[in-house]
Amino acid sequence: MYFWNINKLKSDFIEGAVTEKNTLQYLIAYTVLVGMVMIPYGEPNQYDMLSAALVIPISVLGILYAYSCNGADSGDNFLAKYFAISWVMTIRFIVYIILLIFLIGIIAGMSGADIPEATTFLDVVVNVILTAFIYWRIAIHIKETTISFT
Repeated sequence: MYFWNINKLKSDFIEGAVTEKNTLQYLIAYTVLVGMVMIPYGEPNQYDMLSAALVIPISVLGILYAYSCNGADSGDNFLAKYFAISWVMTIRFIVYIILLIFLIGIIAGMSGADIPEATTFLDVVVNVILTAFIYWRIAIHIKETTISFT
């Protein structure tokens, strides 16, 4: 199971080295990670609801786009690719987000800016953009597994 090396994971898919058992491991890990993110941390406000109303359809469209990048109905191993690649991309994404939040915290602290605790419209916009971005990257990596290098 890979946590970071997307190129090795894609290579394993191209070579047919990813087993159903490997896929199960990624599915379980990904499900646990997503479940942890869904734990509410406070009272939701109208922007939380707006975010959910936008992110859910973006997620569905992202999955459909990834499916088409895999060759749609003529593709193979879509779920295996989707869960395994999503796992690696999510781990990488979390690391980058933590670094970005740390940097924003330093800048906000130095400037004396007040960071609101409740979800704001800006949070919704950032969430929508980042969600669309990660689905786009997952789809691109899936597409690259359909290309054989001879």
